[in-house]
Amino acid sequence: MSELVIKNGKIVLPERTISGDILIAEGKIEKIGKNLSGGIILDVKGKYVLPGLIDAHVHFREPGGSNKEDWFTGSSAAAAGGVSCVLEMPNTQPPTVTGELLNEKRKYARRSVVDYGFHFGASTSNIDELRRVEGIASVKFYMGSTTGSLLVESDAILYEQLRVLAKRNIPATVHAESERMISYLTNKLRSTCRIDAEAYSEARPNMSAAEAANRILSLTKLAGNHTHLCHVSTKEEVDILGIYRANAQVSSEAAPHHLFLTKKDYKELGTRAKTNPPMRSKEDQDALWKALMNGTIDMIATDHAPHLLDSKDWGIWEAPSGVPGLETMLPLLLDAVNHDRLTLEQVARLTAENPARIFSIKNKGQIKAGYDADLTIVDMSLAKKVENDKLFTKCAWSPFAGRKLKGWPVKTIVRGNVVYDEGTINKNKGEEVRYDRFS
Repeated sequence: MSELVIKNGKIVLPERTISGDILIAEGKIEKIGKNLSGGIILDVKGKYVLPGLIDAHVHFREPGGSNKEDWFTGSSAAAAGGVSCVLEMPNTQPPTVTGELLNEKRKYARRSVVDYGFHFGASTSNIDELRRVEGIASVKFYMGSTTGSLLVESDAILYEQLRVLAKRNIPATVHAESERMISYLTNKLRSTCRIDAEAYSEARPNMSAAEAANRILSLTKLAGNHTHLCHVSTKEEVDILGIYRANAQVSSEAAPHHLFLTKKDYKELGTRAKTNPPMRSKEDQDALWKALMNGTIDMIATDHAPHLLDSKDWGIWEAPSGVPGLETMLPLLLDAVNHDRLTLEQVARLTAENPARIFSIKNKGQIKAGYDADLTIVDMSLAKKVENDKLFTKCAWSPFAGRKLKGWPVKTIVRGNVVYDEGTINKNKGEEVRYDRFS
């Protein structure tokens, strides 16, 4: 591979931004400095250079739902959104709950144009698989029902499996909602013929998330494992995280749709805004932003969950849950930077450095000599609307369609290869990531 020099960039490092060049050789960052030279010159003319984003929570629907998304379309959407690496969730059909099924999924992932890893699924009966599976980002536990068939409710089983993960130093990622509460409230609301979109938020209230979060973090403290709470959406979960972070191994994420949409958006979006966990109040949203700023929430991940529009437009109880987000996460955050809600250093930390640290991903997450040359070039002055017909995701829609955002990725580089270039996806062979906890 020829040397590549990124010239005249504003390079976003963990604690500061500097002006300079980046020398890339054999897919790695070799040097950061000024007046560097090499075989191929890419002059970014003062644009900002971020570490390539790591989206630690995506659903690519393959196998079992490739009409909604596949590894090529999903990874293309990732690249267009400045994401150079994804970690894919296990609730495909069939779910990824055995080593054999994980290896089958690896075959689909060979079509990815960005780098990738996998979360493994916990079931009520696969503890032996948890004792031997390797090469995974985490084991995912679904405490509440969502897309797919994975569900673990029993505290006894949860604790037993968390103990296995503690001994192996593998994180648990958790969808924390109380299934018993959801089932009771859903039946109650449906019996009164509620069909408005906001009824879905009432069926999965703040208390449902808070009860499940408190329960899993209490078990985590006893088991001694590391638990990562997915898509934190309520002020109560933030409070609970604040309590447990002091004496347990805990991390967490927020999703863009909870940071930039609320229950009020049901009025315009209807069932298209249906997600698990559901839309929350402005008060909850404010608590999420505060938690991101003070470090209670560690990272942002999309929970990219594509569904075709014809199914999203069914009734509130029948429509599937989830929204796509890979192509809009970074523009939303860059727009927030332009409105002084965030700094670029915080964006880099929340979307690259912290995901790499939490999941022990080798040589990714920072612009640093010896690390993979995963870079995202952004134009902070570029303003345009989100347009459905220009998206790369196969589901071809966004809940943010029509929203004008200032600040967009213009190039995405994966191990020194320019994969996304101002609207074009270039050929690239994504590679599976490695983890520091495995030999």
